[in-house]
Amino acid sequence: MFNTQQFEKKIATSWLGRSYFCFEELDSTNNYLKNISEQDLSHGMLIIANAQKKGRGQYERVWHSDPGKNLTFSLAFKPQQKNRFIVLSLAVALATSELVEETTNKVSRIKWANDVFADGNKIAGLLTETTYSGSNLNRLIIGLGFNINQIEFPEELSNPATSLSNLSGEEFELETILADLLIRIEHFYRLWAENDISLIKRINKRLLGFGEWVKVDIDNQLLDGEFKFLGIDEYGNLRLLNKELEVNTFSHEQIKILTS
Repeated sequence: MFNTQQFEKKIATSWLGRSYFCFEELDSTNNYLKNISEQDLSHGMLIIANAQKKGRGQYERVWHSDPGKNLTFSLAFKPQQKNRFIVLSLAVALATSELVEETTNKVSRIKWANDVFADGNKIAGLLTETTYSGSNLNRLIIGLGFNINQIEFPEELSNPATSLSNLSGEEFELETILADLLIRIEHFYRLWAENDISLIKRINKRLLGFGEWVKVDIDNQLLDGEFKFLGIDEYGNLRLLNKELEVNTFSHEQIKILTS
């Protein structure tokens, strides 16, 4: 189980996760943050749950996680910027992927746009949501399910799953992993807020299929032909080169990149 005293000894961020709540069980950490009143919500607030009854990912997929074995948490942001949220979400995925690779020495990549893979299997998934007061952004919430010490996973999962323990043969302190991840996310948040182009380059290099000819699915419709995956631009738009050497830009979120 997550030890809050250990976590407070490990955390080294300036602001991210400094305000946090840890629960034995929630229906969803994202939902909890969506329902906190404006006056009680702080920028960088962290909600952790040892177990989630209704954990979910993109397309309302259920997130499977053994209680106390993994990290299931959400972060709330009140950014000054009112766009480019996909870049921030990918920055959180980047932080996760880099941590996985450095911890296990296994190749880790981001599968567009919300999954982190390692050694060919899914190890983490993100869910990014926004809430508005009228036309004004109220909060941006990024939830993360990150497999740490779980060994066995349901066979019916759409993507075979793995964990840090499966990849390394070791057991990890959840508190240490989370503290490490938060310091990385805080750093990338600063780059995102400053529109630093180096963040875009770093994300692109880690995207699964980047620089390769891929198939593209939009709203469950497979497009004809293949496209070279050029990654994202500074606004988070997906860029694809077609056979006529024209660059197509997509902002539609229901896009799947299919690699061979």
